[in-house]
Amino acid sequence: MSDTSAARLGVVVIVDDEPGIRTLFELVLERRGHTVSTAGSVPDALTTCAQRKPDVVMIDIFMPQGSGLELIRSLKAQHPSPKIIAITGGGTWGGVEILDRAKDAGADLTLRKPIASDALVEAVEGLLRAG
Repeated sequence: MSDTSAARLGVVVIVDDEPGIRTLFELVLERRGHTVSTAGSVPDALTTCAQRKPDVVMIDIFMPQGSGLELIRSLKAQHPSPKIIAITGGGTWGGVEILDRAKDAGADLTLRKPIASDALVEAVEGLLRAG
C-alpha cells in the first residue's frame, strides 16, 4: 500500500445495498484517513452526496430502489465534480458488459467485486491524486 502522506485525503461516499461491503470499504478507507459516508440505496445516496459534497463516490451498479447507472448519470448532472468508481460483481445488461455501460454513463473507473483492500485504496487515492 502506498504511504498516506503521498495521497490527498478526501471525502468518499460508498453506495452499496450490502451492509457488509459498505462497512468493510468504510473501515479500509477511514484507516487511510479519508472521511467516509455510506448509503444503501439510490435515494439515500443522492441525499448523502448533496450533504457531504464528496470527492469520490463508489457506486454498486445493481441495487434495489434504482440502478447505479441511473445514479451515476444523476450525480454527473447535479454534481459534476466528484470522481465516480462503479463497482459490481459482474453481469451484462442488454448484451453489453455492465462495467462498459457504467463507463458510458460517466464512471471514471470501474472495479469488479470482490475488491482487495489495496486495490480499493489505490483506486480512490489514484483518483484523488489525478484531481
